[in-house]
Amino acid sequence: MVTNQRIKTTIFVVGFSLVIGSCIRDNVTDIQSMDGIALLEADPNWPAQMPEGWTWGQVLGVSVDAQDHVWVTHSAQVVEFDPDGNLLRTWGGPEAGPEWPRMLHGLFVDHNDYVWSAAREQHTIFKFTKDGEVVMTIGQMDQMGTSHDPYLLGRPAEFYVDPDTNEVYVADGYTNRRIIVYDAETGEYLRQWGAYGNEPDDDYQYPEEEAQPASQFRLLHGITSSRDDLIYVADRTNSRVQVFNQDGTFVMENRVSEGPSAAFSLAFSADSDQHFLYVADGTAHRILILRRETLEVLGEVGSEGSGVGQLGRPHNIATDSQGNLYVAEANPGMRVQKFSFMGIGSL
Repeated sequence: MVTNQRIKTTIFVVGFSLVIGSCIRDNVTDIQSMDGIALLEADPNWPAQMPEGWTWGQVLGVSVDAQDHVWVTHSAQVVEFDPDGNLLRTWGGPEAGPEWPRMLHGLFVDHNDYVWSAAREQHTIFKFTKDGEVVMTIGQMDQMGTSHDPYLLGRPAEFYVDPDTNEVYVADGYTNRRIIVYDAETGEYLRQWGAYGNEPDDDYQYPEEEAQPASQFRLLHGITSSRDDLIYVADRTNSRVQVFNQDGTFVMENRVSEGPSAAFSLAFSADSDQHFLYVADGTAHRILILRRETLEVLGEVGSEGSGVGQLGRPHNIATDSQGNLYVAEANPGMRVQKFSFMGIGSL
């Protein structure tokens, strides 16, 4: 187990955001060799002005596509922005008819430009075109399965599609306790595993003390993959990140906070080696910055509040090709914010 060794950092207010670190260096693409920390600053002008009468619901998903367009879900709608934050289109919601999901949770735009989201409470994952046409579903609406049902889900949270294998990895974790993998073209079940690469056990009783390591996932909420083909998951209530090979072999873990429910969602820095791993802590209203190689916590950005750069339950995160971080906020935040990558600071 990787221990949680928090390095002390200096906190500065830069513009409107809380930024960890000091001594800003030049913005660079490859930061693997640098001994420092990513600097992120909230952009008060992103997104651009929304249409008159626009009201955000809970923003429970965010993803960035190959054109650096930012996609978010809010309530039961999908919204697309260009890199400058201009609204391009929306689809879904009540206007789509009575069969449309009541709420969309999680979002991922894959290498083939398909948009994935889930009707979490209805136990179904949807694969859409960018225009909102349903191409495929996984699971069955309003039918919940156990952690051993190959084609029924239990309140799935988030997903990632591997561009090399075209496999979709699902954090089936609000009720179930597993990572489950499907063919992203056909929906065929391929494999699954639980915490530490073991079999998921729906009858497992969690330790009374949350600080005691649990042998099962406890609200598996976030999932993504690095360029070197490692699968990273945010085991939310256990406040830990676990890492696996694509076949489910356990690699390492770290409990990222002593507080409860500190691991909601994950994203990587944009350098070639993805030196930093960002972890959304929706309970403490912050983004943790980890050294990906070791899962060591280096610092954090954000604080609780409704101002620019403050956060109200950061729920999902994603980065673009320039290293900018986008944060989807659930209740009470109910918005999406951009944190611009400003370079590397000293620890």
